[in-house]
Amino acid sequence: MEVTGALSGCARAAGFDFGPETALVAVQHMLYQTVDLFRAIGQIGLKPENIFALGKVYSNSAPVITAIRNTGATVVDSTVPSPGEFDEAFDRDTKRLWNVVSENLVQRQIKRIIVLDDGGYCVVNTPPELLSRYTIAGVEQTSLGMFLFEVNPPPFAVFSWARSAVKLQIGGYMFSHFLIDRLEAEFLRGKQLSGAEIGIIGLGSIGRSLADLALHQGNRVAFYDPAPDLKVPHYLGERITRVDSLEELMLGSDYVFGASGRDPFAGKWPMAHRPGVRFFSASGGDQEFRPIIRYLRQRPGFKVAPGAWDITSDAGPSGPIRIAFSGFPYNFVSRAEMAVPTPIVQLETGGLLAGLIQARHYLELVENGASPDTRIHRISPDAQGFVFETWRWALNNRDIDICARYGYDPALLEAPQRNEWLADNTEPRRIANESDDRVEEMMRSILGAGCRPVH
Repeated sequence: MEVTGALSGCARAAGFDFGPETALVAVQHMLYQTVDLFRAIGQIGLKPENIFALGKVYSNSAPVITAIRNTGATVVDSTVPSPGEFDEAFDRDTKRLWNVVSENLVQRQIKRIIVLDDGGYCVVNTPPELLSRYTIAGVEQTSLGMFLFEVNPPPFAVFSWARSAVKLQIGGYMFSHFLIDRLEAEFLRGKQLSGAEIGIIGLGSIGRSLADLALHQGNRVAFYDPAPDLKVPHYLGERITRVDSLEELMLGSDYVFGASGRDPFAGKWPMAHRPGVRFFSASGGDQEFRPIIRYLRQRPGFKVAPGAWDITSDAGPSGPIRIAFSGFPYNFVSRAEMAVPTPIVQLETGGLLAGLIQARHYLELVENGASPDTRIHRISPDAQGFVFETWRWALNNRDIDICARYGYDPALLEAPQRNEWLADNTEPRRIANESDDRVEEMMRSILGAGCRPVH
């Protein structure tokens, strides 16, 4: 793809190399975007046989897994969990992945490990014996993982694509568009989601974009978010209603989208709800609706549809409930090789590649005497700007009008041209630190003017 290809080309031209003594341990959706990412890191020196990966059962594509294994990389099989039990099964799968890594690395000349995570489980489950044997750094791509780190801090430095400005401000519309597209194609059998009462849990990046898209289609939208100081974006303004409790949201909604990245119903279910309410996850795993699923499992008439994995029950506290795709993120419901077309989602894979390059350079600094840390590090604004500009150029080159197709505000797409906007909207905020300065200076040198695509 254009973005990963341009970034790996810049890295090669600058003499960057992951090196044969580097291993990658990755939790990734087994979709074609991961093939593209692994191909790009292979072009800058990471040997496929030093890649160890685990997918997620709700997004695994069998042809993609076969294609990755055919390169020489290791992909650990995923466990199919009982409804509402994804975290427990995934925790076991992650520990099994680390067992495979430990058994294989002892026979190889590996000095360092980079962990590419989706949800934080792989980072926090890193075995202590590997922490003492190798230098390790990580890259986290989801807010779910960042929330996990709040209660279970990572044992090594992690570079956060999850809280980058491009991910938070730009990526949401892309994923929300395809979630609604899948809902209309699969759940509504080709009908448009229109004229409905929509409830959204969490008004973060995904929640905001879902609300905007749903409003444009003629729905009425309410949201619940426990953050007292939350600011509603100006473009939603008076068009969206804030409610004071989850129960109020449940009673007023035909469709409820979980976009909190957390477990909003923990300790709060059962509660009253509109009979026939339908739930869709826009998060990861099944944590958005897990307490509801576990409650319904204990009641009569609990059913899971074969293939679609939709949960239905007439025994909710206020009558019928339907939870689409067993509470897993609905944009993956087709379980095809692409949940979002790879040319579109390369905004995400390009950001992950930038994070991996930064993590590798950080480890080089540590190996050369810099003090290691366990902080969350930002993705450099320069790298974000390069990824975004190349993505936008690539889509224009493919005659894809992203404003018309995905509902982007043209002004928003101009903002990433300013480094100060990228820095102001990226977490964590920059701190004065020699290692961070050197890592970001390295990214600037890689992304010199001679490497930028001609627009």
